[in-house]
Amino acid sequence: MTPGTMSPLRILTAAEALIKSPAGSSVGLWPRTAAALGRQAIEGALRQYWHLREPGLERCSTHAQLLCLVVYFRDRDLARQTSAIWSALSRACHHHPYELNPTADELRAWLASARAFADEVARQTDKPD
Repeated sequence: MTPGTMSPLRILTAAEALIKSPAGSSVGLWPRTAAALGRQAIEGALRQYWHLREPGLERCSTHAQLLCLVVYFRDRDLARQTSAIWSALSRACHHHPYELNPTADELRAWLASARAFADEVARQTDKPD
């Protein structure tokens, strides 16, 4: 992690706080903001993991990193789940006509999965937050 950047676990804490008590000025914006923060946390954990596990792979696209994760990561089920959650969060970040924003419950579940991944990366790379 470079100086001045937030750790994935701190980013997730900020996203969870946003869901718990969205500010009045963020009405309608907080679901996408929380989704973007969740996605950013997964991407940060991926960079941290690849930097130590397979240097250079962190420079590949996130999609490529997630495909490789299933092969390298100790918990393959968590790797698959992380890929699915990243996709769900990515979709939620963008406005789609005639689709509702994700609900707070959906976001909480996605962020919990993202946190499980970030926690496991911290354990595997011996870099606790």
